[in-house]
Amino acid sequence: MGQLAKFEIPESRDRMLDRSMEAMDRSDLLAYQEQRLPEALAYVESHSPFFAETWKAAGLRADEVSSLADFCERVPFVDKDTIRAYRGDRRDSLGGLRRMEHVATLSSSTGTTGDPLVLPSGYGYGPTDGGGLARDWWEIGVRPGDAVAFMLFTFRGAAWLTAHALGASCALFDHHPAEFARWSRASVELQPTLLYLLSGPLIMAMAYMEEAGLLSCDLTEVFASYRGVVIGGEPLGARARADLERWGGEPFLHTAVGDVGSATECREHDGLHLSEDSMFVEILDPQGTEPVREGDVGELVATTLVPRSANPLIRFRSEDLVRASTAPCRCGRTGMRLWPVGRKGDEVVVDGRSILPMDVWQIVEAVPESTAGYFQIVRTGRSMPQLKVRVGFDPGETGRAAVAVRADLTETIASVLGIAAPDIELVDNEVLLRQGPPHKIPRVVSS
Repeated sequence: MGQLAKFEIPESRDRMLDRSMEAMDRSDLLAYQEQRLPEALAYVESHSPFFAETWKAAGLRADEVSSLADFCERVPFVDKDTIRAYRGDRRDSLGGLRRMEHVATLSSSTGTTGDPLVLPSGYGYGPTDGGGLARDWWEIGVRPGDAVAFMLFTFRGAAWLTAHALGASCALFDHHPAEFARWSRASVELQPTLLYLLSGPLIMAMAYMEEAGLLSCDLTEVFASYRGVVIGGEPLGARARADLERWGGEPFLHTAVGDVGSATECREHDGLHLSEDSMFVEILDPQGTEPVREGDVGELVATTLVPRSANPLIRFRSEDLVRASTAPCRCGRTGMRLWPVGRKGDEVVVDGRSILPMDVWQIVEAVPESTAGYFQIVRTGRSMPQLKVRVGFDPGETGRAAVAVRADLTETIASVLGIAAPDIELVDNEVLLRQGPPHKIPRVVSS
């Protein structure tokens, strides 16, 4: 398998690992993207049966696209459903994205909105191919000679190569509560500077085990060496954030960028940075094809500029709703920053009001018996006469009866969202935790 080339390491006090890219003038960055685009499209056309067929059906050849303007005008969109359809029709486990002989690592999407997609990354890593994570980790504080703790899933991909690119070493753990004891001991002994990654459900499990006396180490001692804890899966709830900060862990939010890369907060905690030298991102009308005004909510559409090594996705409609800014950050970076809002398919309309899970989240967390923030919107259609919410609760928190908790949630949600009284179903927290992958809960489900 190819290796991510090591960076030229700057002085330790420099906040940027690759200043020439991270602080590039925006006009120069767009020119750089335009320069990389033709090679990326040509590679995908030659190596991806899915895109070769999709573009041929649209009457398009890669060599006909020579500018970003051409690209946005002529290249068709794809999404998870079109890739899934190709996978099923052709019985191609990779969905036609790449041929197996060109695959270096396999990972997958989480499958919270349907069957998971297998995501095949290729060979040929270099600093501008997989450098986004390395830049993020440098900003958080990883330096040569450090240890990085990974708490990931079975399909890890090649994220551990990022530590090697920085001259750091790796300690690998599964994203599961059963690893807490082993990870705790290793954290105290190895003194890692970064944990990649934690999630809200895992933090809540950690807090429960701490309260029950099931952990072998004091968590303030465990987190003492960490300069940052990368949080993935879904937004971090207020209670989970408070627990992590109480232990001494500083959270850095992290998200996938259309599965072609990732974005992570810097120490300013003012948006998630993505590496635009390795991807081209459009923020478009979720129901159409036109760009939204900067700062407005739109759907993230992602294109890799390094398909040889990254997931070979071109004009991939992610269904992720975000706000974006190209204004320079206080950290000095000039690239795009994102603020995730939710999923396009998660929106419901009640009493004429658009509602996303984030609108419900803080309300649920504010009630003591549901402070873990476990809930699901139960949808009968995009437009619903009444909001229905399934809420995980723990009556042991206060001892209040379920009828009182339900009345509290009903009144508060109706008042804050300005809708008629919702239908609230209370269930044990464990019921919701069992429904999703270990780092997130499906927040919208069909009835």
